[in-house]
Amino acid sequence: MKKFWPYFTLLKGARGKFAAGVLAGMMYALASGFGLPFMIKVVFPVIFDSEREIPAQVETAPAPSVEVSSWKPQWVHGLEEKLNFIQDKDQVRAWFVQRWGETDGLAKLLFTACAMIPLVALVRGYAGFLNVYWTTASGLHVLQQIQQQVFEKLQRLPLGFFSGRRMGDLISRVINDSVMLQLLLTSVTNDLIKQPFTLLFALGYLVYDSVVHQEGTFLLICLVSVPLIVLPIRLIGKRLMYRAARLQSEGGDNSAILTETLGATREIRAFNLERLMSERFLAGVNRWTSLHLKVIKYRFSTPPLIEFVAAAAVAAALGYGASMDYTLERFLAVVAALYMCYDPAKKLGEVHSRLKQSEASLDRLEGILHAEEGVADPPNPVKLPEVQGTLSFRDVVFEYDGKPALRGVSVDIPAGQIVALVGPSGAGKTTFASLVPRFYDPTSGAVTLDDIDLRQFRLRDLRDHITLVPQEAILLSGTIEENIGLGKLGASAEEIREAARLANAHPFIMQKPAGYDTPVGERGAELSGGQRQRISIARAFLKDAPVLILDEATAALDAESESQIQNELANLAKGRTTLIIAHRFSSIRVADRVLVFDDGRIVGDGTFAELAANHPLFRKLLENQKH
Repeated sequence: MKKFWPYFTLLKGARGKFAAGVLAGMMYALASGFGLPFMIKVVFPVIFDSEREIPAQVETAPAPSVEVSSWKPQWVHGLEEKLNFIQDKDQVRAWFVQRWGETDGLAKLLFTACAMIPLVALVRGYAGFLNVYWTTASGLHVLQQIQQQVFEKLQRLPLGFFSGRRMGDLISRVINDSVMLQLLLTSVTNDLIKQPFTLLFALGYLVYDSVVHQEGTFLLICLVSVPLIVLPIRLIGKRLMYRAARLQSEGGDNSAILTETLGATREIRAFNLERLMSERFLAGVNRWTSLHLKVIKYRFSTPPLIEFVAAAAVAAALGYGASMDYTLERFLAVVAALYMCYDPAKKLGEVHSRLKQSEASLDRLEGILHAEEGVADPPNPVKLPEVQGTLSFRDVVFEYDGKPALRGVSVDIPAGQIVALVGPSGAGKTTFASLVPRFYDPTSGAVTLDDIDLRQFRLRDLRDHITLVPQEAILLSGTIEENIGLGKLGASAEEIREAARLANAHPFIMQKPAGYDTPVGERGAELSGGQRQRISIARAFLKDAPVLILDEATAALDAESESQIQNELANLAKGRTTLIIAHRFSSIRVADRVLVFDDGRIVGDGTFAELAANHPLFRKLLENQKH
């Protein structure tokens, strides 16, 4: 359990339920481990011997005496007297007869003895129910906190974290591995309370029986046999964890294949790759099935071993009890106590197997939870003043996994200037723009906004003053109005419509049967590419931030849609410090200035006309556009 201890701090908010579950589990364990054997020894003899004639000397027999020890508290003496009295069936029978007469007394004794059976069952059953309910509620509370932490951590991790991982595997970790933990918390947590206490109370009864009858040899046999159960549990648990880790990893790989296939259905069919993808998925499922069978083999091979050890111990107890002339009721009570020792041990073996399997899931989740965030809020953030929009890069170096993407870049961009970033693929344009909203931090050097290092601002405050219009407009499930409203949470309906008018999106929206209440579908599937981009631009108008980044905002559109949207983008950029990342040079003619990138450096800086006349790389890129 030591890997899971840190997560018990997440019980805050459910500690009362957890404490109640623990108490109920202890009541269940007491009724099972001690109550059932004690009832067999005390109650059953009364029931099956209640009609026997009462000897005269027993009717008036004095209460059993207990030797008084000076070191024992008075309440201990009183408890010993009561226990001795209860276990002496002749004394109990005589007490009932003396109080109510022979006929009524024996009838009441029989009724009382029989009533003890459902009473113990009621206490045991209801305590077990409350234990399961309250510990499950506590476990689900912890699971909710873990899932929330993982989800929030994914949103804080640097973009580089995702570039080296498949989305399907990450989805599998958040959903499937969380479900594995949920199964652990809902089906195992209550056993972690009930079974150990049941085992302890059952051992307690064996100790009690041995002390009362001054029989230490039998107790020693019982105590030695119980630890033998631990050996197969530990040996099998190690093998189980290794295979469970491989099983969860294989499940993540299969989820990744499925995600890739569903995300590229047109391309797969266009290149006749259906059979290839099916074969890859089938191979993954076969590997997963093989590993799953191995997990089942190790998980369910523990109970037979425990049952064998338990049966051997009962056989030894049977032989020893016969040789020592045990009475039937004592022997049955001892066997019941032994069963209450070995049955919890068997269930704890199952719990151990599940814990080992869940450790593999927890390791995969901790791969997210313990990942370096890279970009974080400063301990003492600077309050963001009224932003003018002046950007400065001061000898900025940035590396991806040790490979340089920007090499000593220094440039000043005045507030309100529209700057285009051009260059070959991989030249550093996107990296340059990504440093502004702090998707990454420079490896060395600094980026400033109005002469203040970006790392001194809270991420939320900084990004509130920056708008990004990406190449592919990302719309979330919901209506058109809700998606535009993401630019400014809490915006009024009139503000949203005004933003749509500025983006020239209002006419096509009003042509929809439901207008602004039209659902956009998953990732905006119900709208055309141009319509999605206009909604993205409307969102940017609504946000009205002083810094704007257009990341190839028209690259995914056809020529006609691009031409129509260029005017809206030009209007959006007016009065804002704007970075335009573009491969199509038709989209950068509105720029006041062009920066030419090559191999992580700025190799050209000027107006479109100046660079077209004098810069070789820019002219080459421009010529390629014409062809």
